[in-house]
Amino acid sequence: MQRNGKILIVTGGRVEEEFTAAYLRDRNFDRIIAADSGLASCRALHLTPTDILGDFDSLKEENLLTFYKEQGVPVREFPTRKDYTDTELAVEYARELSPEEVILLGATGTRLDHALANIGMLEKLAAGHISGKIVDKHNEIEMLCGQNEKKYKKQPDRPFFSLMAWGGSVTGIDLIGFSYPLANASLQPSQSLGISNELAEEWGTLRMKTGKLLVIRSAD
Repeated sequence: MQRNGKILIVTGGRVEEEFTAAYLRDRNFDRIIAADSGLASCRALHLTPTDILGDFDSLKEENLLTFYKEQGVPVREFPTRKDYTDTELAVEYARELSPEEVILLGATGTRLDHALANIGMLEKLAAGHISGKIVDKHNEIEMLCGQNEKKYKKQPDRPFFSLMAWGGSVTGIDLIGFSYPLANASLQPSQSLGISNELAEEWGTLRMKTGKLLVIRSAD
């Protein structure tokens, strides 16, 4: 299946306005999906969503939903008692659109349970051959599944480069151009071997053979 287009999902976790506005300044998206109280973040960032969904139990500004409905933005409302989080509903909807890339904002914050569930959404995207990434002021998180080779550019604002196995072992890991290189290494979820690496050169290469690997680029 040919995939094209980029989708932004703004969901209900922490969204730092100054950072997010700078991050979005030179990026364009074909669809912007607001999930539940992510709608308030869209309003604060002057983003007009193309789609709105959720149960809206955490949306404090009740008139905000009415405002966007009057603007003609389609809204999908769900019952509060449901089996899936609003973020998962947004990811499932994004998957139906067969994009090339999905970026999630507001997917981290004080609720560790929601943050971990949202990281699991990256696996759902990767399984559908969609590039997915969770972005906040401090971290960029992506997941690679199965045999992969990817190049990474040094980012002075996110110097730390960490690898974590997700849901089982990851094998055949090569890191080239990093301060701590690896050659045909394996990682287990119970290991911290892949934490706090850094790019030693302008570009680095990551290869892996099997498993599910979280790649986390951090500012501090």
